[in-house]
Amino acid sequence: MASDSSQRCAAVDNTIGPYAGAHCRGGFDFTLLFEDAFLCIAPIALLLCIAPLRIGYLWRKSKKVSTSLLLPAKLIAWVFLAGFDLALLVLWANHRGFRSDAAVPAAVLSLLGALVLGTLSYFEHSRCIRTSFWLNVYLLFTIVFDTARSRSYSLDEQLNQISILFTTRVGVKVFLAAFEARGKGNLLLSGYTDETPEAAAGVYSRSLFWWQNPLLKKGFNNTLSIDDLYQLDKYLRADYLHGIIRSAWDKVAHVGSNSLFVTTLRKLKLPILAVVPPRACLMAFNFCQPFLINRAVSYSEQAPSAQTTNIGYGLIGAYVIVYVGIAVSTGQYQHFTFRFITMMRGGLISMLYNKAVAVPLTDVDTASSLTLMSADIERIVTGMQTGHEIWANIIEVGLAIYLLQRQLGIACTIPVGVAVLSFGGSLVATSMVMQKQALWLEGIERRIAATTAMLSSIRGVKMTGLTDVLRADLQRLRVEELTISRKFRKLLIWTMAISFSSPLLSPILTFAVFSILAQKSNGTSTLNTAKVFTSLSLFTLLSEPLSSLIMSLSSFMGGVGSFQRIQRFLVNPSQVEHRRSPYLIGTLGSTSDLGDDSDKDSDESQKSRFSLDVREFGSTSSTAVLVENGYFGWDKEKQATGCLQAINMAVPRGKITMVVGPVGCGKSTLIKAILGELPVMGGTVQLSSVRIALCDQTPWHVNGTVQQSIIGASEFDQRWYAAVVRSCALDEDLRQLPQGDQTQIGSKGIALSGGQSQRIALARAIYAQKDIVILDDCLSGLDGQTENRVWHSLFGRNGLLRRCRSTVLIASSSAKRLPYCDHIVALSKEGSISEQGTFEKLNATGGYVANFDLPPPDWDFVPEKHIYEAPPRYSERANNGMVTEDDIQAETNRRTGDVAIYYYYIKSVGWTAALIFMVSVTLFIFGQSFPTIWVKLWAEYNNEFPNQRLGYYLGVYAALGVGAMIFLIISCWQLIIEMVPRSGIAFHKRLLNTVLGSPMSFFASTDTGVTLNRFSQDLMLIDMELPVSALNTFATFILCIAQMILIAVAAPFATISFPVVGGSVYFIQKFYLRTSRQLRFLDLEAKSPLYTQFNEMLEGLATIRAFGWQDFLGEKARELLDRSQRPFYLLFAVQRWLTLVLDLIVAAVATLLIILVVVLKGKLSAGYVGVALLNVILFSQSIKLLIHWWTQLETHIGSVARIKTFTTDAISEDLEGEDQVPPPSWPSDGKIEFKDVTACYRPYEPVISKFSISIAPGEKVAIVGRTGSGKSSLVLSLFRMIELSAGSITIDGLPLHRIPRQTVRSRLIGLPQDAYLLPGSIRLNADPLQQSNDKAIMQALKDVQLWDTVVSKGDESKYAHPLDVDVEDLHFSHGQRQLFCLARAILRKDKGSVLVLDEATSNLDQASDSHVQRLLRSKFTAHTIIAVAHKLDTVLDFDKVIVMNQGQLVEYGEPYKLLEREGSWFKSLYEDVSLNVGPAGEDDILEIAQ
Repeated sequence: MASDSSQRCAAVDNTIGPYAGAHCRGGFDFTLLFEDAFLCIAPIALLLCIAPLRIGYLWRKSKKVSTSLLLPAKLIAWVFLAGFDLALLVLWANHRGFRSDAAVPAAVLSLLGALVLGTLSYFEHSRCIRTSFWLNVYLLFTIVFDTARSRSYSLDEQLNQISILFTTRVGVKVFLAAFEARGKGNLLLSGYTDETPEAAAGVYSRSLFWWQNPLLKKGFNNTLSIDDLYQLDKYLRADYLHGIIRSAWDKVAHVGSNSLFVTTLRKLKLPILAVVPPRACLMAFNFCQPFLINRAVSYSEQAPSAQTTNIGYGLIGAYVIVYVGIAVSTGQYQHFTFRFITMMRGGLISMLYNKAVAVPLTDVDTASSLTLMSADIERIVTGMQTGHEIWANIIEVGLAIYLLQRQLGIACTIPVGVAVLSFGGSLVATSMVMQKQALWLEGIERRIAATTAMLSSIRGVKMTGLTDVLRADLQRLRVEELTISRKFRKLLIWTMAISFSSPLLSPILTFAVFSILAQKSNGTSTLNTAKVFTSLSLFTLLSEPLSSLIMSLSSFMGGVGSFQRIQRFLVNPSQVEHRRSPYLIGTLGSTSDLGDDSDKDSDESQKSRFSLDVREFGSTSSTAVLVENGYFGWDKEKQATGCLQAINMAVPRGKITMVVGPVGCGKSTLIKAILGELPVMGGTVQLSSVRIALCDQTPWHVNGTVQQSIIGASEFDQRWYAAVVRSCALDEDLRQLPQGDQTQIGSKGIALSGGQSQRIALARAIYAQKDIVILDDCLSGLDGQTENRVWHSLFGRNGLLRRCRSTVLIASSSAKRLPYCDHIVALSKEGSISEQGTFEKLNATGGYVANFDLPPPDWDFVPEKHIYEAPPRYSERANNGMVTEDDIQAETNRRTGDVAIYYYYIKSVGWTAALIFMVSVTLFIFGQSFPTIWVKLWAEYNNEFPNQRLGYYLGVYAALGVGAMIFLIISCWQLIIEMVPRSGIAFHKRLLNTVLGSPMSFFASTDTGVTLNRFSQDLMLIDMELPVSALNTFATFILCIAQMILIAVAAPFATISFPVVGGSVYFIQKFYLRTSRQLRFLDLEAKSPLYTQFNEMLEGLATIRAFGWQDFLGEKARELLDRSQRPFYLLFAVQRWLTLVLDLIVAAVATLLIILVVVLKGKLSAGYVGVALLNVILFSQSIKLLIHWWTQLETHIGSVARIKTFTTDAISEDLEGEDQVPPPSWPSDGKIEFKDVTACYRPYEPVISKFSISIAPGEKVAIVGRTGSGKSSLVLSLFRMIELSAGSITIDGLPLHRIPRQTVRSRLIGLPQDAYLLPGSIRLNADPLQQSNDKAIMQALKDVQLWDTVVSKGDESKYAHPLDVDVEDLHFSHGQRQLFCLARAILRKDKGSVLVLDEATSNLDQASDSHVQRLLRSKFTAHTIIAVAHKLDTVLDFDKVIVMNQGQLVEYGEPYKLLEREGSWFKSLYEDVSLNVGPAGEDDILEIAQ
C-alpha cells in the first residue's frame, strides 16, 4: 500500500499542483514541487535580494547596541541552521528515491540564505534600535511553511531520514525566531535610550500593540498626566513636520484650490502609502469569508468520511488564519492611518501658527482663525480617516459584484443597479455638503466673534446693564446658526438613507429576480441554503463597503473643504515690511526675520548687552525714526490717501518725543504706521533700529503671573527687574496683591485694575531694554500721584529711560507732560502735522501747544531712590489659583462615565423624543436582522418545493426591508432634525445664563479660553459629532444583541461561549476604559492652551511684532503642539489595541463555531450553520463598529459633561432675597447712602473697608485716590458687581441687596473705562434697548462730536442710512469709543437719576474732555453724578470729593475747602497734578464751573 501510495504521489509531486490529490499522503497535502518552489525558494530568494541592500544601508550607521550575550546566541543559532541546511543538501544530493526538480536548488538556497541572513542578523542587532522586521517576518512565515513541508516528508517512508533532520531544523528555527524577536530596550547605548517604546518595538510588539501595555497598566493603576505619556518620535514632532510642509508650500508656484492638500499629501506620501499593504491584506481576508461559509455549509451537508475529517481540520485552520489576519491587518491599517493624520495635524497647526504672526493687523479675524484651528482641523482629522477607504471600497464593491455574478448569474445586476443609484445620490449629496457646511461654519464664526467680544469686555457689559440685550442677541445668533445648519443636517439624513438603501433593498430585489428566473428555468436552479448564505455574506461585503464609500466620500470632501479654508488663510497677503530698516551683517527682510536671541542668551543687565551690529541710515545720523511724506490709513480701497496725510517727522535718537492732538486725529494710527502695521499709501518710514518695545493703548496680556507678564521673552535678571518694578510704581501693588508678583493676572489681565494693567504692560516694555520704546497713551489710567512718580522715574532727569539713552516715542491724549519732552509732534483733526519741534519753540509760536499755556518742567521732583531690594514674590495668604481647563476636565473626567450625564442629555432633548428614537432604532434593527431567519426558512422550503410560494416569502421579506428603511429615516429625523436643535439651543442658553449671571470673581479666576471652549468646541461637538455617534452607537448595540440571538438560535452550543466572551469584553473594556478616558481628558486638556495661546497671539500681534517675539512664540506654540500631539496620538493608538483584542475575541468565537460545525457534523442543519457563520461575519463588523462609535460617543458626551460641570458648579451672582422690584420711576431722586460697607473680590481679601457716606439727590461727587486705592471697586459695589461682606447701600431708601442686580444696572446710567461696543450697527450700539428714534440718536452723536465721523467714514454705497453703518467699519479710536458711550448715556438720561462715570474720559485730549465736562453739566443737571477721576482739574466744581486709600475713605468734603486745608490728602494729590496744568487748563475749569 505504501509503495502504491508513493507511486501515486510520484505522479503528481513533480507538478505545481498545489493539491496533491485524494490518493496521495491521506488526500490532504501539497505537491513536493509546490512546497520546494513556493514555500522555500520564493521567500528565501526575495530576502536574498533585499539583504545586501539592507546590509549596505546598516554598514554606514553607527553602533547603537551595547555588547551582550544575545548577539553570540543569535549567531550560534544561525551557524546551527546553516549546519542543518548543509546536512540536508548532502542528503538530497545523495537521495536515490523520488525528489522534485526543485529539491536540491531549494537546499542550496537555504544554505546560502542561512549564511547571508546570519550576516544581516549581526548588522541588524548592533546598528538598529529595534529588532529586524525582515528577519522576523521571514522566520515566522518559513516556520509555518517548513511545518507543512516537515509533515509531507513524515508521511513518505522514503524520506524518513530527511524528515527527522528537517523536523529538528524547524526546532532550531523556532529558537532562532525567539532570539531575533527579543527586544533590545535595555541594551541600547546612552545616546539612544530616550527613543519611544514604539520606535524600539519589534514587529510582533507593533503588530499586537504590546508596546502600549505598560501605558495601559499605568493608566489602570494610577492617574495619568501628560508627562507620564510616551514622548513623540521625531517624525511626529512639530519642528520636523513644520519644516517639511512649509518648505514644500513655499515652493508652490501656482496656487490652485487644492494646492495645500496636494502639497501635504506629496510630503507625507510614505506614511500615507504605508497604509496600503495592511488595507490590501484586510480586503483579501474579508473576501475569504464567503468562500469559507460556502465550504462550511456544503461541508455540513456531506456524508462523513476520512476525507471530510481532514477537510474539517483544514476549515478550522483556515478560519484561524483568516480571522487572526483580519484582526492584525485591521489594527495595522487603522494605526498607520492615524499616524499620518497626526503628522498632518501637526504640520497644519504649526503652519497656522506661523501664518498667524504674519497676518496684517487690518485682516485679523480672531473668531474665524480660531475656527480654522479647532473646527476645521477636527474635520480634517475625521475626513482623512476615510481617505484610504475610498479606493479600497471601490475595489471591494467590484469584487463583491463579480462573486455575486458567479453565485446568482444575471440577477447580480440588481445590486449593481441599486449600488449605482445610491452612489449617484450620495455624490449629489456630497457635492452639496461642502457648501452647506461652509454656511454653517460662517454662522458659528459670527456667534463666536460676538461671544469673544462680550467676554473681553464683561465689566463694561454688566456695568451698562446690557446683559439682557446680549443674552437675547447671542441666543438669536445661536438659533440662526442652527437654522442654517438644518439644511446640512437634512443632507446628513439623505446620505444615511442612501448608504443603508443598498444593504436593505439589494438582497430583496436580487432574490426576487433570481427566484422569478429560477421559476422559469423549470427547476434547473433554485435558491438553496448554500447559495442563500454565500450570497448574503457577499451582500454584506458589497453593502458594507458601498455605504462606507458613500459616508467616506462625504467625510473626505468635508476634510478637503477644510483644507481649502486653511489654504485661503495661508494665501492671504502677509504683513509687508514697508519700512526701511538697518540691516544686520547678513540681510534683514523684515522685523519678523529678527529673532530675540540676544535678549535670551545674556546674563548681564547693561543695555549694551542688547546692541546689534547696525549700519545706520546716514551713519552719523541722530534720528531714530524718519517719516517722509507719509500717507497712512486702515483701508486702501475706501481711503486711497489714508487718514494721515503728508506726514513729515523725525524722532531724535536717545530723546523723548511726544505726539499730541485732539481725539480721533490719528495718534494711534501714526504709532501703528511707524510699527509697520498699516498700509502705506505713500512716502517712506525709516528706522535706526528694529529693536522696538511697545506698550499699546489697550494693554496686551497673556494669562500668567505678574512676573511672567513683565519678563515676556527675556531672561530673568533680578536687579534689573527690581529697578523696573520700582520705576513703574508697582512695588506697592505687589505688596497688596495676594501672591505678590506670582499673582495670576487672568485672561487679558482681568484680575488687575486699569492702572495696574497699564503699568505692567509698561514695565514689560522697559524690561526688554530695546533701542526704541513706543508708548501709546499708556499713562491715561493712572491717578496723578502714581503718574507723576512713574513719569519722573522713567523720563525725569535721572529717569531710567534717560539713563539708558533710549529713544522714546509717546502718543498722549493729555498735553500736561509736553514741557518734559525733547521733541513734540502735534497732529490736527484732519490728520496732518500742524506743528513740531521743541517745547520752547512751539510754546512761543502761538499754535496748538501754546494754547495749553503750560508751565516749565519741574526737573527737581525726585521719586523715591532706587535702592536694590528683591520685590515681593509670595504672601502668606492661600493661593486661590485660576480655574483652568485642567480643573474643568478633571471634574468632567470623573463624571464622563456616569449614567447621569446621559440622563442629563436626554432631559435636554426630552424623554418623549428620546423614546421615539429608541423604539424606531430597535424596529429598524429588527427589520434588518430577522430576514436572515426568514430566508433560511425560505431556502429550506425551496429544498422541498423548489420555487413555490414566491409571493408569500418575497412579500414578507420586502415588507421587513421597507419597514426597516422607514424606521431608519424616522429615527434619523427624530435625532438629527428634532433633538439636536433642541439640545443645542438649551445648552447654549444654560451656558449664556451661567456666564452672564456669574460674579466678577468668576472672570478673574476662570481662564477666558475655558469659557470660550465651552461656547465653541463643546457646542460644535454637540451639534455635529454627538448626534451621529449616539445614533450609530445605539443602533450598533441593538444590532450586536440581535446577531448574538441569531447565533444562539442557530448553534445553541455556541451560547456556552457567550458568558466567557461577555466576561472577557467586560474586563477588557474596564481595563481599557480607565486609560482611554484619561487620555481623552488629557487630549482636551492639552488642546485648550494651544487654542488660548493662538487667541492671545492674534489679539497682541502689534505688540508681538514690535518686540520681535515671533520666533519665541512660534517655539512656544510648537512645544504646546507637541504636548497636545502626545495624548492625541496615543488615544488613537490605545483604541487600536482595543480593536485588535475584540477582533481576536471574534476570531475565537468564529473558531469555536467552526469546531462545533466539524465536531457536530450531521447534527446541525445546513441552514443554521449558514445563519451562525453569516452572523459571525456581521458580528465581527458590528462589535468593531460598536466600539468605534462608543468611544466616539464617550469622547463627545464629554462635551455635555463639561457643560454640566461648568453650569452646575458655577456660583450665580444672583442670591436669594433679591426679589424686591422697585417702582418704574426708581431712582427718581438719586439719594445714595453707603453704611459701613466692606466688599471683597475673594473671601477675607477686602478691597473696601468700613466705608460710610451719604450723597444727596442731584449732588455731584468725585472719587479720587492713587491707582489701586479702591475707587473702581467702590463703583462696582454700587452696581452690585462685587459682594458686600458687611454693611449696605441704599438708593432712594431702597436697599440694593434686595433688588435684582440686572434691575439695578439697567436703572443706573453707567459709563465704564473700557468702552464696550456691540458687534452691529451704530443704531444698535447707541440704543441697544430700542427706546429712542433716529433723530434722538443723531442728535446725541452730534452732541459728542461723532456724527461727522460716522457720516464721513461710512460707506454710502453699502448702507442705506448712516446709522446702519457697522461700528467695526469706523475704526473708532479709544477716545472716540468713550465719546460714543457718552452718547449712549445721553439717550438714557431720562431713564434714571444717577450717572456713574468710571474714568470715562481717560483717553480724551483736553479740548474733548472740556467739551464732555460741559455736556455732563448741561445734559445731567438734575442727576446725581458719581465720577471716578484721575484728572483732578475736572472735578473742582463738584459738590463733594471722596478721597480713598487702600480701600478706605480717608477724606470727604468740598474740593475748594479741602484744597485750603493743610495736610489734606486731596491737596497733596492735586498739587502733584496741578504743577503740570497751565493757566489755560484753569481757565477751562473756571468756565465749566460757571
